[in-house]
Amino acid sequence: MATPYIGRDDALAFIIEQRSPEIIEMATQQSVALQTFRQIPIGTSVARFSLADTFPTAQWLAATPPDDVDIATKPVTEMRWTTKDVLIEEAATVVVIPENVLDDAEINLWNEVQSKAAEAVACLIDQACFFGTAPSGPFPASFPVGGIVGRAIAANHSYEWGTVTSTEDLAEAWNQTMALTEADGYDVNQSYASRGIRASLRGLRDANGTPLYVTNLAGGGPTDSMYGVPINYVTNGTWDPTRALAVMGDAQMAVILMRQRLTAKRLDQAVVGDINLPMQDALGLRLKIRLGFTVMAPKGRPGTQTANPFPFSVLEPKTAVAASGATMGSPGTFTPAGGELPATLAGMTGITATPGTAWTSGSYVVLGDGSFANWNATAWVAGKRP
Repeated sequence: MATPYIGRDDALAFIIEQRSPEIIEMATQQSVALQTFRQIPIGTSVARFSLADTFPTAQWLAATPPDDVDIATKPVTEMRWTTKDVLIEEAATVVVIPENVLDDAEINLWNEVQSKAAEAVACLIDQACFFGTAPSGPFPASFPVGGIVGRAIAANHSYEWGTVTSTEDLAEAWNQTMALTEADGYDVNQSYASRGIRASLRGLRDANGTPLYVTNLAGGGPTDSMYGVPINYVTNGTWDPTRALAVMGDAQMAVILMRQRLTAKRLDQAVVGDINLPMQDALGLRLKIRLGFTVMAPKGRPGTQTANPFPFSVLEPKTAVAASGATMGSPGTFTPAGGELPATLAGMTGITATPGTAWTSGSYVVLGDGSFANWNATAWVAGKRP
């Protein structure tokens, strides 16, 4: 018989629960667009930009004797500009908190709510600028359709990883994507991606074994770069890796017109939805920001740009290739290398076995769900070959 003892459950009435006043959470995520794009403060609701549309040309003068070159007719050229209007849009959010909840909280709940509300606005801005979408509600009509990613793809400024060969490394795909921007006369000075791409970047080396992906300490913190260009990680959950592994280009051409920076206002004499703040002892936190966004694509001189110039390019993910063959082994391998594995035994239908005769004892391949399969000379069966 076990020796009796007084356990935690027995003494629960006397144990005082101590709760930490800190909230353990992810670091507040800010807007990468606001941090890296060019910002221009304006004082109106509409801004008008002038862009060069036609450049002047020059010619050598020539005269055939007895004509005098000194009085030869000079060529006439022209130069034109176009205008681009950018409208100011407003983003906002309101959070309601009962006063009793604020009074009873062991932390400064008001500051915590304000921080997370500001993060929600940051997510809204990044999603609109990069992907041209909004998680809920309307999308600003004056913002570029499709965002930077959609505009770049429409301008044929997208490169799919694995275009050259299925084994193409990410470094070369990154290089080819940068080249699309440079072909239009723009410099690639910033790149953007989700932090999930780091695993594919860390092992990249040049012919001499020198890492291509480098982390430097700058500005008091680590800065990652590829081919010397900083990589900005969009870590607020708005990045869609199925549409773009990375975006790179000239960040000075992505322009945010700041009419009013993010401001917070405490509400106590208002009706928010169906809650009357003063009558129901609640407070409201309203955050709002007013800005415009556009991507400038100024024309260069003839011959220096593609037919549809754009200052950003998109690195698209590889197209998934399903495995088509399986080679005997312990375990065996699927072909082509890197192909998508069949998830279950049913998915082995159509997979060519090598060799086509019955596999030797102990041979098998591992399926996507972790189970085994082997070839018995006529069909795929579960488990290792007996």
